[in-house]
Amino acid sequence: MANHIEKLEVQNGGTVNIHESPHIIPKALTTKLGKSTIIGREKELDEIDNLLKTNNSLLLINGIGGVGKSTIASFYLHSHKEQFDYYGFFEGLESFVVELKASLNLKSEKSDELFMEALARLKGLDGEKLLVLDDVKMIEENKESIEKILALKDNGYKILLTSREEIEDIEQYYLDVLSIEDAKKLFNSIYKVEDEQLLEEVLEYLDCYAFFVEKLALTLKLRKNTLSLEDIKEKFKNREFSKIRIKSKKNQKEEENIGKLLDELFTFDDLDDEDILLLKQLSMLPSIEIPYRQLEIFLSKKDDEDFEDLLNFIVSKGWLYGHDNSYKLHQIIREYIWEKHTPKVEEIDSIVLFFANMIKKNNIQTAKLLQGYIVYFEEIIYVLGRLGVKFNENIVEFFDNLGKVYYYLGEYKKAQPFWYKVLEIREKVLGEEHPDTASSYNNLALLYKSMGAYEKAEPLYKKALKISENVLGEEHPSTATSYNNLAGLYRSMGAYEKAEPLYEKSLKIYEKVLGEEHPSTATSYNNLAELYRSMGAYEKVEPLYKKALKIKEKVLGEEHPSTANSYNNLAVLYESMGAYEKAEPLYEKSLKIREKVLGEEHPDTDRSYNDLAIFYYGQGDYEFMKRAVEVWSKVLPEGHPNLVDAKKVLEIIEGRL
Repeated sequence: MANHIEKLEVQNGGTVNIHESPHIIPKALTTKLGKSTIIGREKELDEIDNLLKTNNSLLLINGIGGVGKSTIASFYLHSHKEQFDYYGFFEGLESFVVELKASLNLKSEKSDELFMEALARLKGLDGEKLLVLDDVKMIEENKESIEKILALKDNGYKILLTSREEIEDIEQYYLDVLSIEDAKKLFNSIYKVEDEQLLEEVLEYLDCYAFFVEKLALTLKLRKNTLSLEDIKEKFKNREFSKIRIKSKKNQKEEENIGKLLDELFTFDDLDDEDILLLKQLSMLPSIEIPYRQLEIFLSKKDDEDFEDLLNFIVSKGWLYGHDNSYKLHQIIREYIWEKHTPKVEEIDSIVLFFANMIKKNNIQTAKLLQGYIVYFEEIIYVLGRLGVKFNENIVEFFDNLGKVYYYLGEYKKAQPFWYKVLEIREKVLGEEHPDTASSYNNLALLYKSMGAYEKAEPLYKKALKISENVLGEEHPSTATSYNNLAGLYRSMGAYEKAEPLYEKSLKIYEKVLGEEHPSTATSYNNLAELYRSMGAYEKVEPLYKKALKIKEKVLGEEHPSTANSYNNLAVLYESMGAYEKAEPLYEKSLKIREKVLGEEHPDTDRSYNDLAIFYYGQGDYEFMKRAVEVWSKVLPEGHPNLVDAKKVLEIIEGRL
């Protein structure tokens, strides 16, 4: 063991006299050695060990606060300390001299001299040595001290550091959140839960964040009679995570909420206004990995050359997860931002406007494309509610359009609350006789019709029609649309005698006001033809279908999806009339347009494949059956009943069965 030296060189060439009394230096240089236990993290511990052995004896464990950096670093020390002659664990740079003062018998009085004396003593130690510096902060401000400590690697030290920030020229190991399996092990080691699915749902909300997994498990253990995992899930659902009351492990009489822990774990002190604004804007988005190119668009940063640098700076500070050019703001950090630094409306209005514009013009074709953005729309809705933003025209339109997206996707129950909210606001602000209010009645009626609740749809359609007649007049295109909508409902109900005069009234208005070559007029011809087809009056159907097709070919073009619909309708009619030679080329023409314009994956194209295959199948002879099998083989899985039946019939025709 090393003894005291008589004099110690310090800064500026001075010396400090030291008594010559011998001093035995213990193996454990510090009184605190961190945690001696850990759940999981076997893979991470192996990787850290390999990096320390092969990368110049220096390693930085980097990651966001509370992810478990301290636990893994201190456990590494405990599990490897027998391999070292000396080892120490320091809770931050400020504890470096404090912890070493007794073990090294430091004598200097001034802090700078104490620091230099400690370094000198450490350099004089022989053998294998390991130092763990946990939670190193203010990297730039403490750069000189850090560099001096890291220089101990030249004296045979292995040095393991943890920090939310990056440190220049040091190998970095990014510690991610726990795996779901390790998170379950950690949780169950404190509080056993039998319902594995429920536990996974809760842990996923926590992003398997080690600190909060442990805190939540401990809270449930101490409050098992008053709090359940189901209660926790409900609080997550209602965004009340930060309000959960927890009991202290040391003093069970004391309580604090999660929000206080968030405040202790995180602070914006080391960020400037630009950094904080970006974090607030990111908190508007869901807690998922978002590619950089999408963030550029969402945050209107495509022309900002510094945007990527700003994102990466925030990553380096441990606030944001960055991987493979994608970024994620963890749920817990979002909770902290919303609890302690709630965004102001003016800080996020550009993001709201972006997503509102994204769904401004949507239809059944674009709804599928928008489906991948539903998670963003829902987050915007939550944020607006949490901020208590007053409904203005833009927000009402956003709600209305989001209802349409859900409707087109067949998510009727999700569309319903949005459309009811819009109706409530329009009735209150605009009155019951306004055209926009009529539009809301119409949307809800359409929703109920689609759900088969005709008795609820009828009075709403009638309300919308009455407003249009009173406010816009009986010959307005919107009034014609209302006649058409009510007629469509009656047709669905089988009340053809009620539907026919309304369809005819609608068509008459369109012909007079919009002209005989307008797409809306074509739709009206088509609707009346559909009614007659339902009634079995085929002689009336064909001329109307042809009229609709002629308009679409002329106005929209022969390769428009709506034109393809008309070809398909006419083909169905001819097939039902037994005019198969007329039906076949129309089915094929419709399919060709849909394949070209909509693509092979589109639902309308899929329907065309199916219609054509059914048509071929219905012909029953060998060549047609071969075509049915070929078409269905393109779009149906191998075991699908239609495909199986068609193959069997084909085999019968070929004499193989």
